[in-house]
Amino acid sequence: MKSESAEVLTVTKRNPELTRRRLMKASEKLFAEKGRDGTSVGDICQASGVNCRMIYHYFGSKDGLYMAVLENVYGRISEIALTADAESRSLAEYIETIIELYFRFLLANPEFVAILRWENASGAKGIRQLDLDDFRNRYVGAACHALSQQQGKPASFDEGLMVVLTCVTLCGHFFSNQGSTGHALGAKLGDPEFAEVWLKHIKKVAVTYFCMP
Repeated sequence: MKSESAEVLTVTKRNPELTRRRLMKASEKLFAEKGRDGTSVGDICQASGVNCRMIYHYFGSKDGLYMAVLENVYGRISEIALTADAESRSLAEYIETIIELYFRFLLANPEFVAILRWENASGAKGIRQLDLDDFRNRYVGAACHALSQQQGKPASFDEGLMVVLTCVTLCGHFFSNQGSTGHALGAKLGDPEFAEVWLKHIKKVAVTYFCMP
């Protein structure tokens, strides 16, 4: 009779995509908890139930796996810009949609928020290695499209950038600073009801600033 570990190894050998998913899911949680440098190959193998040599087979190294996690997350976030652009008929709708989608994404992916904290502490060492040209063009391009409709004339890159930066910062700061800001101000930022109030508030703030005469 095969041991449990032998069965896992057999299954993952037969299903490369499953193996990759197991490794990425386990490593994302560990990178969020311990950071890139604090997470070992052994940690990932134990958490995923996958033989360590599979990391080198599919990703080349632990750092290769880390970069794959980042690429996967930014790919998913990139889709938000496309959805907001496709579903919005005005600048106000675009702003409300992108804030709604990005806020919900961060709410559902606390590991990504934690990884961003580690990235910021390292000077964005990992993110700087990503090719984000398409990501930037999608986000700023969608904002420029919405602005152009609002203004009746082409919007500049910088104008689109200000819209995107405002929307993502209003969302991101809420999650990345929940502990410190919440304690300092005596606000229960982690409370689901408070999160909904904040989401409604930041939509109103952004729409008022960019859309009201």
